[in-house]
Amino acid sequence: MTQSTEQQPLDPAGQVKPPTVDGLPVGYLYGVTRYADVILERAFADRFRELRSALESFDPTLDELIAGGGNQTPFVQRFDESLNTLHDGRAWGSRMITVDKRIGFHGDTRQVSKGRSHLIDMFGVGSLSEPFPGIAVEMEWNNKDPFFDRDLLRFQALHSEDAIAVGVIVTRGPDLQALIKEVIRNDRGLGPSKYGASTTHWGKLMQRMVLGGGGECPLLLVGIQPERIHGIERAYQSRDARAEAKRSKGRQLRVLRVEAYNLLFQRLRN
Repeated sequence: MTQSTEQQPLDPAGQVKPPTVDGLPVGYLYGVTRYADVILERAFADRFRELRSALESFDPTLDELIAGGGNQTPFVQRFDESLNTLHDGRAWGSRMITVDKRIGFHGDTRQVSKGRSHLIDMFGVGSLSEPFPGIAVEMEWNNKDPFFDRDLLRFQALHSEDAIAVGVIVTRGPDLQALIKEVIRNDRGLGPSKYGASTTHWGKLMQRMVLGGGGECPLLLVGIQPERIHGIERAYQSRDARAEAKRSKGRQLRVLRVEAYNLLFQRLRN
């Protein structure tokens, strides 16, 4: 009788896992696919060091979160600029990458497909002498969540053409999203949340990753957590005050219900 062997669970390379490299800045939640962190550390040491420095100096304030909302808020601009100024703008910058396919014999070629262009907010060159493959970085602070689909499709396409080796997405982490969606609202606190569920945040990004977002492109995913926000204590205080107000209102309603029940009971007895 043949003894059956227990199958080991699959561990797909595209699954989001914790990073294995050291020295990543605190105050973020990290996820990697296809050993993106190892590729960055070993093959793109300069760019990885510069990216870590930009994350370390990332310093949004709660007031900026309250006033902002779009993708190009002041602190997003500061993040991009902290990279763009390195090496006189030669190493990092907004780049329109064009892929043009040609075919032919002995150098006599002709274009066989229409050139495709992909705009990357922050592209880090592989080296100053050899730009490709490089590193693509997108910060999705508060766009509509389909922007994740755009980024991941671009990363997949550029990786398949050897234009990028790793794609990086920076967005709001789960703890920060849970906190500010309740306390930062439009219309002086009376309207809908400025950071609603259908905007770009960690949870929406993970939904794409479960479906294989990014294809074969190695990804470094970075979630901004409350610890990175200066003045975040006020948001916690606001959250606690709102929770206490709801509890107080609930207690008042329960008292009113008991009083109404007692009054009705007395009337029925009489």
